[in-house]
Formats: sequence, structure tokens, C-alpha cells
Amino acid sequence: MKKFLGNLLLLISVLLVSLVAVPWNNFAQWYQAIPLLTDNEIMFKGAIGGFALIVSLIYLFVSNSEYKNYGHVKNTSRNAAVLPLYGFILALNAYTAYLSYYVYLLDTSITARLLTVGLFAAGLLNLLVFGMMLISTFKKTSNGGRVLRFIFLLQLAGFAGAVTFWYKTYKVVNYASMSARYMILAVPLFLVLYIVFLIVTRTKDKQKEEEELLENEINEIKTEKRPRGKKVDSSEQYQPKAEGRKTMIVSKEQTIVSGQNNIDPTNIVYEDVEVDPEFAKTSNQSNQANSIEYYIEKPKMFKPLDPTFDELVSYVRELPQVVTKLDDDRITFYVDRKPFLVLMNFGNYYRMAFKYDLEQGIRLIIKYPTISKNKSTRDELWFKANNYGDIPKEVVYSIVKSAYNNYSV
Repeated sequence: MKKFLGNLLLLISVLLVSLVAVPWNNFAQWYQAIPLLTDNEIMFKGAIGGFALIVSLIYLFVSNSEYKNYGHVKNTSRNAAVLPLYGFILALNAYTAYLSYYVYLLDTSITARLLTVGLFAAGLLNLLVFGMMLISTFKKTSNGGRVLRFIFLLQLAGFAGAVTFWYKTYKVVNYASMSARYMILAVPLFLVLYIVFLIVTRTKDKQKEEEELLENEINEIKTEKRPRGKKVDSSEQYQPKAEGRKTMIVSKEQTIVSGQNNIDPTNIVYEDVEVDPEFAKTSNQSNQANSIEYYIEKPKMFKPLDPTFDELVSYVRELPQVVTKLDDDRITFYVDRKPFLVLMNFGNYYRMAFKYDLEQGIRLIIKYPTISKNKSTRDELWFKANNYGDIPKEVVYSIVKSAYNNYSV
């Protein structure tokens, strides 16, 4: 509910502040005259600024409360705390810049030209410097830092309002006759910029969160100061010391040695492999008895594994830019922050989930009965294989290399 309210207030704020950029000197140029709005333009636009101020102030407290209770600020709260007041400032700059352009058309003196260029430069500076600074640092800073940024934004709004009032009152002549037909396009323009902003920031914030997660876990490993090349047995790699921690990133300097007991596959349904929460579907029905995989006969005889599970893990970790993440029961390999291979050790056989070309994957399914589609991921190009020693060594390595190349090239 709080997220919905925040998004709704943001949308309303964007639409209202966009009206501030439009001169209200003559509504007849768009539809019909509205004397009430024209005669009280400053008062109504001031009320819009007050609304933007209240919304930003409320969500400033919401952001600080989230940071205090949860240690982070949500994107919606950050946007609602910054964008209404900041958008009001940009709208004032656009309005004043248009007024200066109108004055420039009537007065081509050097002073008028410098003033026009200065106002446009000020608006661009606000957009590129102050705005990006507020948006990029608002979530990371402390509660006190957010308050200081809000105070700075408030002062900037006051200064922009004072400049706009002075310019309209003392520099513009014949305001009622000024043509502003195309300035109405500021409303859809602000809306488009808002949508673009949401798309860009959501993508960047998601990338930053993933990078910070990997960096934090890698830094934690470095602080443990294990000797170079020290072996990590199964109890250490799958049960980290940090309380509540279920996964860990393993540097290439550590050796992973598996220690799983043999498991009889004839008593186990062909389970799909959960690759990563980000790539997983919300539900999975393939493990139930109505799945065709339930009736596939499992091999009852085992052959020597070549490569062994440990050999395969070592091979994958030697590939460039591969990041290894250990979970309770699986090892996930990433390249460019995206998983391409998951390995699960069952002692006398191991399971692989891998990203693969669709046509080549179908050929593998036809040739090897223990290879099938992995349905737990929303990406249709994921497959899984149980290697009981019946999959040739060169095929196993080819699968790994092809999965890796899907992201590394």
C-alpha cells in the first residue's frame, strides 16, 4: 500500500509540476480563456510548489525510517523524497528560460542575451549535476545526510522561485500577449522523462545491488585470511560461520573439495534445479507424478565418473572471470553477474543445470536419456543432466564451455 501511494503521489506531482513550466498568460491559445487561473497564476503555482514540498518532506521521513529499521532505502521512497521538489525546480527553470527567450525576442541587447544563456545554463546545471548527485547518493548516505540534501534542495527551490518572480514581474512586458502555444508540450515531456528516469534508475540500482552483494561476500572471504591454496572441506563450504548466511562467494585461491555420500537415483524423482532466485519461476509442477519425467527409468548401474565432480569444478573455476558461489547443496557459477552453470554432487553421480542453445540442447536430449529441460527457470534455454558416468567426458566439457560462452562472448 505504501509503495502504491508513493507511486501515485509521484505521478500526480510530475503532472502538477509540469504545469509550472507552462505560462498561464492566455488559455485561449489552447482551448478557452480561464481568468481564474490567469489572474492567480503565481498563487496556484506556489500551491503546486507547496504540494511538492509536502510530498518530498513526508517521504524524507519515510526514507529515514526505512534506513533506521532496515538499513536501506527503497527506490519508491527515494524517488518520492527527491523528484517532486526537484521537478518543481526544473519546471521553474524551464518557465523562466522561456520568459527570458521572449524578452530576448523583444530586446536583442548583450544583457538580454547573457541573461538568456545564463538561465539555460543554470537549468542544465541543475539537471546534470545537482539532480544526479541527489539521486545517486540519497540511498547511500546517512539520515543526517538526507536531511542536509533536502535542506539544500529547499534552498534551491526558494532561489529558483525568487528568480522566476523577479523576472516575470520586472523584466517581462505584455505578458498577456506572449505566445506560449507549444509550451503545453512540457506536460507530456515531463511525463516521458519521468518514465525514462524510472527505467534507467531501476536498471542501475539493480546492477549496483548485485555488484555490492558480490563485492561484500568477496571482501568477507578476504578478511578471513586463509592461507593460499588451503583446502575447504564440505562442512566449511556449505555451512559458513556467519549466522544466518546460506551462501558464500569462493575466491579462485581456495580449493573446493566435495564430500557427498552416494545416493540411489532410482528412489529420487528427476527434480529440476533451482538456478537462482532472480531466474526462477514462481511455481514448478514438473516434480509431480503427472510429469512425464516421473516415469523415465533411472539408470541402475554406475560407471566411473570422468570427469569427477571435483575435476569438473576445478575446470569451470579456471575459466576467465568466473565467480563461484557455494550454497547449501549446490555450486553456482557466474560470469558477468549471470549464472550459466549449477552443479550438485550426489557422490556416485552429479547433476548439472546449464544454459544452452535450444537446438543443440534438443539434440543432447535425443541422444542422452539423462538430459532434459530444466523447468524451474523462466528462461527456456536451461537444461539439466544427471551424469552417472554414461555421458562422455568430451560432451561434459563441451556443455560447460558452450554454457560459459553464452555470456562471455
